[in-house]
Parts: sequence; C-alpha cells; structure tokens
Amino acid sequence: MTAVLVPLLAALWVFSPSSFATTSNGSGEINALPIPVKYTTGSKAACLADSFSIQFDSDVPADLSAASDRVLERIKKSQHTYLTTTSGTEFFPSLKCESEVTELRLSLSSDHSLSIFDLAIKPVEERKGLEDYTLTIPTSGAATATASTALGLFRAITTFENLVFKIDFSLPSSPGVAEGGDTAYLPFTPYHIDDAPAFHWRSILLDTSRHFFAKQSLFKLLDTMSAVKLNVFHWHITDSQSWPLALNELPELAAKGAYTPRKTYSEQDVAEIIQFAGERGIDVVMEIDTPGHTTVIGNSHPDMIACNTHKPWTGWANEPPAGQLRFADPAVTAFTSRIFSAAIKLTKSAYFGTGGDELNEQCMDADQPTQRVLKANGWTLNDALKNFTAETHGTLLSAKRTPMVWQEMVLAHGDLELDKNTIVDVWISSADVGAVLDKGFRLVHASSDYFYLDCGQGGWITENVGSNSWCDPFKAWTRMYSFNPYTNVTAVQRPLVLGGQASLWCEQTDETNFETVMWPRAAAVAELWWSGGNADGTFPRSAVDALPRMHDMRYRLVEKGVRAEPLQPEWCAVHPGRCVLGG
Repeated sequence: MTAVLVPLLAALWVFSPSSFATTSNGSGEINALPIPVKYTTGSKAACLADSFSIQFDSDVPADLSAASDRVLERIKKSQHTYLTTTSGTEFFPSLKCESEVTELRLSLSSDHSLSIFDLAIKPVEERKGLEDYTLTIPTSGAATATASTALGLFRAITTFENLVFKIDFSLPSSPGVAEGGDTAYLPFTPYHIDDAPAFHWRSILLDTSRHFFAKQSLFKLLDTMSAVKLNVFHWHITDSQSWPLALNELPELAAKGAYTPRKTYSEQDVAEIIQFAGERGIDVVMEIDTPGHTTVIGNSHPDMIACNTHKPWTGWANEPPAGQLRFADPAVTAFTSRIFSAAIKLTKSAYFGTGGDELNEQCMDADQPTQRVLKANGWTLNDALKNFTAETHGTLLSAKRTPMVWQEMVLAHGDLELDKNTIVDVWISSADVGAVLDKGFRLVHASSDYFYLDCGQGGWITENVGSNSWCDPFKAWTRMYSFNPYTNVTAVQRPLVLGGQASLWCEQTDETNFETVMWPRAAAVAELWWSGGNADGTFPRSAVDALPRMHDMRYRLVEKGVRAEPLQPEWCAVHPGRCVLGG
C-alpha cells in the first residue's frame, strides 16, 4: 500500500492568528478520556489548517488508513465545543487564530506490519507494548504520532480526535453563543503525550439472549467502545431465554431457540461483527454459557435438559425459565463439544467463554436420568461436572483456544482440574478475588458490587409488591471509578490481574435503552483500566478530577448519536468545579 495523504474538507474553515490566556477546567488542561498516563500541555490554542491531513511515513495496513479517514470525517462533522459558559471563546480574545497545526504525521518505529485487527486478537500475554504511542502536537506545524504498531497509532489518532474542539468566530462573543462552528482547534498546545494502557483486558459484556440486538446496534456499540479505548467485547450470545446464534452445523438450535427467524446472527453476521471490532482494536470473546443457562436447548433437544421449564421456576433456577444441561450424560457432553467446535470456527480470539455460573444442584438431584448416570459411574455431581468440563474444554484447547469461565468453576464445585491458563471472571463479589488468585488463576474483575450496569433497575419478576433488583443499589460511575484492582492482592499475584469489565445483563434492557444504561458510565471503567492508578501507583484516582473528562466524553458521544445519559445538569458541565462538595 502506498503512503496516504488524506485532506480534511476544510474549505468551510477560516483561520487567523491570536493568543489567549490559559484557563483550566480542573483536569490538568487535558480532557482526553481515558487520560494519558504521562503528558505535558502548554498555554496556546492552535487551529487545524484548512489543508489539515493525516500522513504516513511508510506503507501502513489498510485498516489504519481507513481509521484515519474516519477520524478526519468525524472531526469535519463535529460541532463539539469546549464546556464552559463561553464555549471556548476564552481561548481566542480577538476571535481569530494565530497558529495552525498543518498535519498529523504517523510513524511506525519498527517494521511491524500487522494490521489493527491482527494485533487486537493477540493473546493478552502478548499485548504489552502493542497499544503504546507517543503523540506530540506543537503550536504550529506538523503534529507527530509514533508507535511500534498500527494499533498504537490507532490509539494515538483516537486521542488526537478527543483533543479537538470546534468554534464559530462569526458569532457574537457572548456567553453561551458560540455553539459549535467550522473552526477546529486544540486548546492547550503544545501537547506531549506518552501513553500506554495499565491493563490489557478492558471489556464490555453485553447479553444478547434476554433481548436481541441487531448487527447495526452492535456496530455502534463497538465504535463507542473504541472511542474510549476499550479492547474486549465479551459477547454473551446465548442463555436460557433464546438462542440467536445460527450455526450451520447445528441449525436446529436457532431454528427453534431464537425469538424469531429474524432475531438471529448468521455465521456471516458473526464474521462481520468480529471484523468490524478487530478493525477498531477490539477482540471479540464469545461466550456460550454451560451447563446452566441452557433451557432454550430443550426447544430442539428436550432430552438433554433437566427440569425443563419446571413450574414454579423458583428453587430450580435463579430466574425463569428453569432448565440446564444433563451434563452427566455422555451424549450431552459430546453434543456440547459439538456446539463449541462449531462456534469456535467462527471466532478469531484466543479465548472462548464456557460459562459455568449458577448451576442449580437441586435440579440435578431431582433429575432421575442424571441420578442414574451418577450411580452407574460411582460419581458425585462434582465428578460429573469435572468430566463434562474436561471434555468440553478439551475441544477448545485442541483448537488452541483458552477457556474463560465464571468464578463458580473455581470456587464452588471442588477442584475441576481446569487448565492452568483458564481465565476467571469474578462476578459475585469483589471479596472473592483473593480466593481465585490463591488458586493461581488469572482473572478479570467483573464484580457485581462495582461493575454491573443493570443494578438498580428494580426487580423484574412481577409481584403485587414491588421489589429492588438483586444487586441494588445503582452503580454510579463514581462507584466504578473508585475500584482498587489490587485490594487483597499480593505483589506476587498482581500479574494475574488482567483487567476488568463492565457487564450489561439485559432482562430490562434492549436496543431502545441500552446506550443510556451503559454510557457514559462505561467510559469511567475504560479510564480505570487504561489509565490505572495515581502517579504513585495508588488507587483510586480522583473522581472530582475526572468529572470534566466524563462530561466532555458524554457530550461527544451524544453528538455521535449515542444516547448517553447526563451526569449532572448542563449548568454543572459548563461551570467546572462548581458541582462538587464544597465547590
């Protein structure tokens, strides 16, 4: 591929020079979220020249070139202003520009030729250094971004985009009047940024079984994740309520398990979603939860499900409908391996989720076919689960996929002899982290007491007297941001902490409201796992300092059509520091 020069359609922009007095909005004169781990800023605004372009010093992968095109197009269309009462006019007392940034030049510091996609799906232990970048933006002339990989350069141009604001010099200079415009500028040049993620697993989980999400909704989610440098999409694609995954090898599962024929993901759909994600620096980790959360398989294979749609469901499942795989049955184990084998052929990630949560033992104790198998083999229920897990995980391991499980597979059923590289999602409580680490497993923080986005929506099981959700209260962004990933973690165990995840379970969430439930709270999670702790390594960072960045990102997302909920009244957003205790 040849070097690329991409002009920004800036015939609309008019520039002339000026200087201004530096102001601060409480975030260290940088509003990019996640905040870079190391940066310096200056005191002058610089406009983007009408010929502003992104150039490459050498041939680059096609997906990096395409990403640069998207960034330029978004900068051109954006009307996002600086969040003060004067919308950024304070940076331009004479209402004109004095200096221009002419281009952003991207440079690979090595001969690394892999695409963003190929780098995004690397195993987590190989991700160190792949997202690092240096970004320098002068007051005038060419800005430069340097990285050893295309993925690092992609993170750099994402940061650059989030530093750009718009202003309209043709409007009167009065508070609140300059509402966007055609002049793009960066307020605090010169910038020098050296950035790298603190953690290499920064995830969103979305449940597409309780409610179906169309492919375009997932594309939009992935674009939004990329804007805040999240890099793993944990796709909880099936559950007891529906089976939307249309596997060519096992078509009956979706044919009888999807809500409707249109509410399915074809193998082509899955391929397109994975490709779209990878080009935006996101690894798609698919999860098919077993042996619990599988009632829907009974629609096509009723003989494989114990306590199938048992009524009443209470006591037989955590939520309706009741039913789970007869995992002691060798035929069921073999069938589950077939499902995994068919599904992993669609994926590119090094990881595949197999679930393992909320296994209902009462259901299995009462299931006569299961009890006959246990008796014939001299097994306990845990023995049967160990056998099921060994065989089904063996299918993954033989395909060079690492299993990912929920914490019960390590803590609730004895020693299942999981592969030592298995990754564990800790979800029930952050207090369980130490127990998982003591067993030597790598983990992802996903605890419901911090990171469940659906908490606080109220109970959804209908009764005459209303109830709260099981994981109340609502988890505000400040609660998520306050998390310390190293609480009760020894120095030796720290490398086992891969990162964290915000999870959205969709009993009460669908395409009409999921963005409001998720954003901008998930942006706080993104900063937690990218930026890490304070300069001295302590946690948490100051939520007060983060607030202007959160406001800025929320308004950027809304402008892009994301239904991100407001954090505070708009008055607070444009009066930085006034809506905090003592402000």
